[in-house]
Amino acid sequence: MSTGIVLPIALDEQIEQILADLYRETEAECVILADVSGHLISIQGELEGADPILIAALAAGNLAAIRELTRQIGEKNPHGSFLHEGESKSCYLFSVAHCFVLIVIFRSDNLIGLIRLSVRRAAERLYPLTAEFEEVMRQSTRALTSDFGATLVRELDNAFAGVIR
Repeated sequence: MSTGIVLPIALDEQIEQILADLYRETEAECVILADVSGHLISIQGELEGADPILIAALAAGNLAAIRELTRQIGEKNPHGSFLHEGESKSCYLFSVAHCFVLIVIFRSDNLIGLIRLSVRRAAERLYPLTAEFEEVMRQSTRALTSDFGATLVRELDNAFAGVIR
């Protein structure tokens, strides 16, 4: 299920297929893809009682903190991944080219080696899509900024039309 960011159909379908394959391979409860700023792009599976939008934002913040932590300890090229092993559920976060955050939530009895291997394969498939995604986001931001500016000027003109002469 896509949500949040609107993508071109071909890009959206590629992302959905990669996430569906990862969801199936890992038998995860949920697979979430977000951008590095934490905006939800897509989700496979369900999270009972949890907000995937909040999870995406928290995961992006967590990976940003991990990148800075590794930089502070002298790591030249920080690999962005994080594993939380819980009693019943675990969560694996993986940074894809500092563009996407891949989040896999799974039962703690799942094999972590399988999760890591499957996530790396999915990341390799997502990596070529990062340039197209970033271009779509740049164009969306430009369009939003110009639309917002034009709307703001028009509304200010309307609001002050009777006041300023």
